[in-house]
Amino acid sequence: MPAPPAEPPLDPDAAAWPFTADSPVIAGVARQDRPLAIMLVDLTGLDWPEIEPLLPVAREVAREQEMVPVLVVDLVDFRGLRGAGLAYDTLPNAAANAPLGSGDWPAYLARRRAVLLSKWQPAAIVHLGTRAEWER
Repeated sequence: MPAPPAEPPLDPDAAAWPFTADSPVIAGVARQDRPLAIMLVDLTGLDWPEIEPLLPVAREVAREQEMVPVLVVDLVDFRGLRGAGLAYDTLPNAAANAPLGSGDWPAYLARRRAVLLSKWQPAAIVHLGTRAEWER
């Protein structure tokens, strides 16, 4: 039996979505004279039915500030986010992980937030969720 055809090489520009030049997420925001500015939009503590109506708000606030929104959620199910067309990152959901033991969740979440700050280097953080515990 012949081997399946090889996958084509990964196109780095396509892999960089939603930050590719033709992405609607960065339309009107990307400029040649400065790096792309990121706005973290904290939606932690909210479920998808609460998040979905906030997405137009996140897009508009970021666009007004000439920034790209990156959503931060602690959802267990990402299906709604995947179809939203926005970049997102995650924090662990402490309530969903409660059966795993009595670790120091506040300290762990603080470290994870620090990782996200280092990773995205946001120009701004907007708190639309219920857990606004970011330190800069």
